[in-house]
Amino acid sequence: MERACPRDGTKLVEEKHKDVTVDACPKCQGIFLDKNELKKLSGDADLNKYLRDMVGYDVDSQLLCPSCGGLMDAEHVRGVEVEVCLTCFGLWLDHGELDALVAAKGNAVALTPEKEAEIKKAQEADHDRARRRRGILARGPLGALDRGLSELVRRYL
Repeated sequence: MERACPRDGTKLVEEKHKDVTVDACPKCQGIFLDKNELKKLSGDADLNKYLRDMVGYDVDSQLLCPSCGGLMDAEHVRGVEVEVCLTCFGLWLDHGELDALVAAKGNAVALTPEKEAEIKKAQEADHDRARRRRGILARGPLGALDRGLSELVRRYL
């Protein structure tokens, strides 16, 4: 499948970085890494895990994944903004960002205050949705069945 640069639409070309073949934009010099290729290139399992596990709370990138067309989430990590696909976990790095991430290897991958607020907001929204679902179920047919069974148990046991 032909991939295009999410920044400028230029056809991506395959390039070797170390022992990994990546998709590179000849115009803007950005690169697309498939899932886990960052780990292979940088040797940084913590960074790879962070970028896999901490995305999708607040989609704030305008880019679409060049691999699957999915939405991408902009993540700020170690002073670099990268885009991570929410579907296939591919990673878009603008020119120089891979070098900056590799150079920062060994620095802790910490949640920024913005990321902590993003996660808290998402957790609160999940809690609110769950509360609403419980309320809907309590009023709907399953709620009536539950109340009926509870009444039978109370009467006969």
